[in-house]
Amino acid sequence: MATTDLVLEGGGAKLPGLVGAVDALAEVGYAFHRIAGASAGAIVGALTAAGIAPAELRQTVLEKDFSDFEDLSPAFRLVPWLGRVQGLLFHKGMYLGDALHDFLAEALAKQGVRTWGDLRLHDPEGDLPPERSFRLVVIVSDVSRGRMLRLPWDYEEALGVDADSQSVAEAVCASAASPFFFRPRSLAARASVAGGSSVLGADGGLLSNFPVDVFDRKDARPARWPTFGVMLSARRTAATEWRPNATTFQFARSLVSTMLNAHDRRHIDEPSVTERTIFVDTADHSSTDFALTTADKLDLIDSGTEAALNLLETWDWQEWKDRFDRQ
Repeated sequence: MATTDLVLEGGGAKLPGLVGAVDALAEVGYAFHRIAGASAGAIVGALTAAGIAPAELRQTVLEKDFSDFEDLSPAFRLVPWLGRVQGLLFHKGMYLGDALHDFLAEALAKQGVRTWGDLRLHDPEGDLPPERSFRLVVIVSDVSRGRMLRLPWDYEEALGVDADSQSVAEAVCASAASPFFFRPRSLAARASVAGGSSVLGADGGLLSNFPVDVFDRKDARPARWPTFGVMLSARRTAATEWRPNATTFQFARSLVSTMLNAHDRRHIDEPSVTERTIFVDTADHSSTDFALTTADKLDLIDSGTEAALNLLETWDWQEWKDRFDRQ
């Protein structure tokens, strides 16, 4: 069995595309050493790192009604539109996010995972410092202080709390808290370090939706195995991404797209990254359409599977190292 690290892009309701790619990698014999992700990538990453087999995760995704995650206070059951407006105006997001939290907490608990201490990485041959010895990393935007958090790596330094005691489900929900869609999550902090007893954590994709270099070595030693990336978009060129911006609406969309993608674009333009990245074509689906049918989910899963198998047909770890691993 081959080993790989894995980085999963965020993409909201397009999540089944990630599951298809992860399932394909596992089917051909890859074991996942560490996984990183933002938003939907954090969700799939957490469930996989906890030990849920990709085939089981695939079935869970097919059976789960994603619209359950669009949860409102019971007071607004008969007038959901008013609940969404109230949440947006007074709580920074239309939906509570509690349904997602409960789903994750239950699924992780069944695997014996509740806090980050349960995801400690045991690697006698590795040389990671204790604060980075975890099977999972999720990207969270700390909107209280305008900075990116790599949890659990940054708990101690940035928040002043012990990583091992913090909730995995809470961190993943924070990473998946899309602006104005889900309410941001409150993450515990020490006032002397963070300036307050908590910070607001929101969608990690705001700052790095595809943190593909998070596991790349920064020392002079070669990597022991590859890091595969999975993106929820087809591979594109600069020409195909050109936008006219002729109207205010088009300009606004371009601004949001630039904010979400520019940070990671510098990596995607590098051959060393594109040649180890699985590009899943999800163009027919929206990241905010949680009313996915079984057919929609199967289409996304199949796209992920096909994209992964296409990459693996020509993948050669030794060749990639000879060309790009100059460490």
